[in-house]
Amino acid sequence: MSGRKHSDKSKQIMSDAKKGKPKPVGAGRPSQLIEVTDIKKNTTVSYNSIREAARALNIDKSVINKYFSNNQQKSYKGQYTFKKL
Repeated sequence: MSGRKHSDKSKQIMSDAKKGKPKPVGAGRPSQLIEVTDIKKNTTVSYNSIREAARALNIDKSVINKYFSNNQQKSYKGQYTFKKL
């Protein structure tokens, strides 16, 4: 199949074959618990995932991912610190 594309009919057959089957155990990534500390309000809130924390803070999830990948020690915008649990 190198360099070729599946036809619409082939895609439909493959899709139908997988429908109704459960996902394999361990498929997908598990959520990462995140603890967000608001320095200005002196509060700490735990979230079930990075995406959930990003939604609550009205920021993009890539901001939190970069915070961890860069091993940042400073607070984000002088207000929030993030910690993986």
